[in-house]
Amino acid sequence: MEEVILMEQLEAQTRLEDYLQVIYRLINDKGYARPVEIAEKLHVKPSTVSGMLPRLASNGYLVYEPHRGMSLTDKGVRIARSVIRRHSMISELLIMLGVEDEVAFRDTEGIVHHIQPETISKIEGLVAVLRKDPKVLRSIRDYKED
Repeated sequence: MEEVILMEQLEAQTRLEDYLQVIYRLINDKGYARPVEIAEKLHVKPSTVSGMLPRLASNGYLVYEPHRGMSLTDKGVRIARSVIRRHSMISELLIMLGVEDEVAFRDTEGIVHHIQPETISKIEGLVAVLRKDPKVLRSIRDYKED
């Protein structure tokens, strides 16, 4: 029973992060985010988005006025940026290791919502080393190919 509750909480956290990331990107790219665009990006029905937006607002992640627009709160922006940062680090590491872009993207989507802050911090450190020292990266790639 506890496992079911934990899985539901993880799924809810994943959905929350997906929504905030999409809203953040749309606002940064276009200056606004409309429910229909959010639905397209998340591959859900517009009615699903319409139901989620008031919940995000009531939990302090965004300010939402139906038919007028939305903006992320500081709390919402922090979470969206965190997801984007984690996504970027994991994806970059996988690509550095020789994983094809499309596979790296799909794998990153599966990892990004479940990774712990300590782990992402270690990945950031590793990526920084690999950026600075291409010899190390070549050694890793050569070892993998043996």
